[in-house]
Amino acid sequence: MDKLPSIKFGTDGWRGIIADDFTGANVRLVAKAFVDFLSAADVPGDRRIFVGYDNRSQSEYFAREAAAVAAANGFETILSNTSCSSPSVSFNCKTFNAKGGIMITASHNPPQFNGLKIKMGFGGSARPQDVARAEQSLNLLREQGVSGVEVTSEDRDKVSLQDFRIAYFSGLRNLIDVDLIGKSNFTAVVDSMHGSGAGYIPAVLSNSGFSLTEIRTDRNPVFGGVNPEPIEQNLKALQDAVREHAADVGLAIDGDADRVGAVDSRGNFVDSHRIFAITLRHLYEDRGLRGSVVKTVSTTTLIDKMCRKYGLTLHVVPIGFKNIGEWMLRETVLIGGEESGGIGVEGFIPERDGPMMSLMLLEAMAARNMRLEDQIDELMAEYGPHEYQRVDKHLTPNKMHLVVAKLADTTIEDLAGNEVREIDRMDGTKFGFDNDAWLLLRPSGTEPVVRIYAEAPTLEQVHQLISAGLQLIDTA
Repeated sequence: MDKLPSIKFGTDGWRGIIADDFTGANVRLVAKAFVDFLSAADVPGDRRIFVGYDNRSQSEYFAREAAAVAAANGFETILSNTSCSSPSVSFNCKTFNAKGGIMITASHNPPQFNGLKIKMGFGGSARPQDVARAEQSLNLLREQGVSGVEVTSEDRDKVSLQDFRIAYFSGLRNLIDVDLIGKSNFTAVVDSMHGSGAGYIPAVLSNSGFSLTEIRTDRNPVFGGVNPEPIEQNLKALQDAVREHAADVGLAIDGDADRVGAVDSRGNFVDSHRIFAITLRHLYEDRGLRGSVVKTVSTTTLIDKMCRKYGLTLHVVPIGFKNIGEWMLRETVLIGGEESGGIGVEGFIPERDGPMMSLMLLEAMAARNMRLEDQIDELMAEYGPHEYQRVDKHLTPNKMHLVVAKLADTTIEDLAGNEVREIDRMDGTKFGFDNDAWLLLRPSGTEPVVRIYAEAPTLEQVHQLISAGLQLIDTA
């Protein structure tokens, strides 16, 4: 068996390096563990599973292997007939009452990685308890001495092909006011970052009359040398295209199209905090919708202020959309979002969704006849300035252990001349200061990296807090 002990489940599945630990043999084993879990009597849905894949190297091969395992274990197995988005797999699981789904993707990770995300029949990523049970199934296979899972040509022939985009596009058109967007005078550039969501937004808006240009649509397994994550350092092509086409907005989606980023008409990056705030205002004020709001611990306090004004309940959760999805399954959640660009809204699926959020931003612009930068200016004028930065500090494994131990025990009272008002250890170590400023240091659970997040009224204070966080790490 290829490096079986290296298989470790993360946020909503398993990721690994292609041809190292992420091999066909290991994919078949993990798929077997997942379908064993789905076979339990208490997992709702028909004995059906949807399998999709992104544009990464060999993704379609890994998807076929996973699908064959599901078919061999008595599941009606539907494999996407082309690369597709993660949200489209989730949407089809919910729409067609499947027990679950598999998406072959490493999302926004570097090109040497691939992964297997597990989706549930409710239309979202597996909950922590679901992941734990899938891991239990994997451990049981190991205990039983299973060293490989074989499939036959007959098993492969049982797999049917389907275009997952058809139902998903229909769902988007039912959610989004396509006519309103089409009647606006705005233009857009869409950047699919060589990912599997290429063509999605133009397809939904195809008959609306809306004018847009799409870039980086071709399949490129190395993503043009840029990680397919819609953050500022990866979006120079989009910024240039917005300026070149004199567009009103640029919209970016990541490698498997479940995250969103944006660029305003001046070519300036618009981060997920501002996207979250613009969408919250649109849903509450323009659409007249109500519900609770969920944000992760690394997300702007601007959302807290808006919820206080609107009288909406706010839930703060650890990082990871699975924690937001939990609330979306419990109650009516108007919007839930995280710092990394994953945002979902009420009335669709309990899942983050890049194309859906891109379309929602266009709707928000059309509803107010205002570009993103003008809406941001209004929000900052009403609620005060909010500046933000994130830095990833890569460490050796030994240093990582020292940092984790130090952060768990620190009781520091001052950072960069800022009095520490509180320390929150919901997820990492978060220092709270006056004026809603904060610093979060969060060690990764899967790699030797500490992510440093800071927010403050000024960029100067943000940079001071980031520097103080780096110093804490260096002196561990």
